[in-house]
Amino acid sequence: MKKILLIIIILFSVGSIGGVFLAGLNMYTRSTTPVEQPQQTQQENAPTGQQ
Repeated sequence: MKKILLIIIILFSVGSIGGVFLAGLNMYTRSTTPVEQPQQTQQENAPTGQQ
């Protein structure tokens, strides 16, 4: 019984570590990808083109 409980605790701890890793990786990729900057410039250029 104690082994099963220990295995469950280990699985949950590994899962939470994996979740923290994925969240950190997501923040890192969002901060390093320059995809958002061209979209902002296109949105700024769109109103000037309509005028």
